[in-house]
Amino acid sequence: MIKPVTTIFVISASILATTNYLAIEFYLYWYYPWIDLVTHFLGGAVAALGAFSLKDFWPRFPGRALRLSIIITFVFLVAVAWEAFEVWAGISMNEPGYALDTVLDLIMGLSGGGVGYFVGRNVRDLDL
Repeated sequence: MIKPVTTIFVISASILATTNYLAIEFYLYWYYPWIDLVTHFLGGAVAALGAFSLKDFWPRFPGRALRLSIIITFVFLVAVAWEAFEVWAGISMNEPGYALDTVLDLIMGLSGGGVGYFVGRNVRDLDL
């Protein structure tokens, strides 16, 4: 049975994908640079919620892996991997303030990961 945390994960991932698609399609990242921070926040939350959703698809997934420190480390690794992808793809390397943008992206990803962790933990604890 699919648990509520997985439903929240799928909805959050859909919102993230739609936001990113629209931001690229309508050049919103260039007109409104702050939208990048929103997508990084959502990305962190989706990564954290995705970890909680693993329990639905892999029942033997160890519950101790859902501790705050492990989830935040996982979100951080995902965020760093995404930033490495941006460098590899040449998305914003030549932009002024790239280092600050990277730091803000990581902070927003970790913030979203923290929110995703607390949502996932509280919904899981409801045991619906």
